[in-house]
Amino acid sequence: MRFRIALLLILIINCLANAEILTYDKVITNSQANKDYKSQDFNTAQEKYRANALKYPEDSSLHYNLGNSLYKQGKLEDAEAEYKMAMRNPDFNDKSKLYQNMGNIKFQQQDYKNALEFFKKSLVNDPQNPNARYNYELAARYLQKQQEQQQQQNQDQENKDDNKDKEKQKQQQKSEDDKQQEKEEEKQQQQQDQQKSDEEKQEQKQQKVEKSKDEKEAEQMLKALLAKEKEEMKKEKEKKTAERPKAGKYW
Repeated sequence: MRFRIALLLILIINCLANAEILTYDKVITNSQANKDYKSQDFNTAQEKYRANALKYPEDSSLHYNLGNSLYKQGKLEDAEAEYKMAMRNPDFNDKSKLYQNMGNIKFQQQDYKNALEFFKKSLVNDPQNPNARYNYELAARYLQKQQEQQQQQNQDQENKDDNKDKEKQKQQQKSEDDKQQEKEEEKQQQQQDQQKSDEEKQEQKQQKVEKSKDEKEAEQMLKALLAKEKEEMKKEKEKKTAERPKAGKYW
């Protein structure tokens, strides 16, 4: 019985010793990364914070520190991912700064609406956070300006669309007017062609009538001439007949 108790105590002592070694390793690495961070060697700090976070993924403070080093290098998306890892711990000890940093990322991404939400959460967790309050007011002004610009752009786009619609309607109307004019000109040309054709037919008919009249008159004149010539020949013959006895040898 005593042997079992002693063995259990030895196991407990070994576990505690190993835990202290692990914690000590984490603290040392984090301390070195903090020094690099303060000296603005953010890339080196990032590597040490990341190594620590990989060994202790459940430690939200390590993800928070890694996010800070990434943020300082302008790696906003990577920093945001680490901050979200830190947010998974509901007992994170500095939520106000965590939400403030998330708000800063959204602000730089010009996502002012979500930036406001994060700054608001930061103030809820620490109403005395002056940076969060200043950033909240700044983000509110930028959001208002962004909304006004968006509204103006929408109005300009609507005006542009209206102008396009009016121009399109104008072109359609012009096209319809042109088509109508073409139809009227075509109809007018057809009427003129028909009138010309009728006039030509009438002229041809008149010419035929006149030709027929001329031919008839010519025929009548010819008949009259023939009749006159026949009459004269008859008279000439009668005259010759009347004169013949007078010229006879028995006269």
